[in-house]
Amino acid sequence: MSIKLSGLALRDLDEIRHYTVKTWGRDQWLTYYRGLVRTFEGISANPDGGRDRSLFAAGLCSVNYRRHAVFYVRIAAAGDEPVILRIVHQRRNMPALVYFEDIDV
Repeated sequence: MSIKLSGLALRDLDEIRHYTVKTWGRDQWLTYYRGLVRTFEGISANPDGGRDRSLFAAGLCSVNYRRHAVFYVRIAAAGDEPVILRIVHQRRNMPALVYFEDIDV
């Protein structure tokens, strides 16, 4: 099972990398990145284990990793495998994502 990330999730990951390297350095980024990858692997292994976020979009789930919420959904075009849609800092206004950004489920 491979880990699939949307374009927005890849952008989120790059922004997290940039901020973490700038603020805490490369070693801290590598540690945080490894933790995110373990979170992605956990989603891939157990896609039904996340928190139900169907209030935002049908089938949407999330899992927390430290200060970030990882949003994902199973997508038929991806063989019903989970796809990471966004990686959002917990300080973000989660309901606003539905109205102001393209979750594109």
